[in-house]
Amino acid sequence: MTKFEEVKIQPDDILNIKVNTVDIEVSEAINSGNTPMPGNYMGINVNSVNNQMVTGYLVDHDGTVELPILGKIEVGGLTLLQAKNKIREVSNQYYKDATVSVRFSNFRLVVIGEVNRPGTYVIPNQQVSILDAIGFSGDLTVYGKRDNVMLIRKDDNGKAVAVKLDLTSKALFNSPYFYLRQNDVVYVEPAKAKLLNADTSLIRYLSLLASLASVGILIFR
Repeated sequence: MTKFEEVKIQPDDILNIKVNTVDIEVSEAINSGNTPMPGNYMGINVNSVNNQMVTGYLVDHDGTVELPILGKIEVGGLTLLQAKNKIREVSNQYYKDATVSVRFSNFRLVVIGEVNRPGTYVIPNQQVSILDAIGFSGDLTVYGKRDNVMLIRKDDNGKAVAVKLDLTSKALFNSPYFYLRQNDVVYVEPAKAKLLNADTSLIRYLSLLASLASVGILIFR
């Protein structure tokens, strides 16, 4: 099975950061920046798994987070563990033996196409597989193609990359795309049967319009 790789922090991520020092008031001041962001994130209505509220610090476009008292700290491109160690180093410059915790508040996925509940999902943890995403969206509809699911992801250079995944194949578990990253888009393609049904319905609709038009011409002659 594919080994899980730690997800790296990207701009527009939301991080829940908690710093505890011997000074309770200082700790409360630093942690006060974990502000709630309910129901709407970056202008998109989201479905939060387990109805957890999205709270935390927004990572700026330059990859920094600004913490009260501690100031701006660059965390873009780091794993959660690396970010934790870096924030602790900054904290220890001012306060002895500070403890730090960092986690994602917005592991965001988009699932569209032939699924029962398409939408944008905010996941409370970072170890999410393609099968988890399908489960969050209520599984495929009867028209969904299980052997042709498209995963769209931005690479490290910001370029969109699309790969095809076969949910029915054992090889899926060894795919480097089995585990998802934040902001991945999963698209389930419709089967030909649905497309044929749609074409048939369109033909019937056009035929009906043509018939009505003919009747109208006869009436108004």
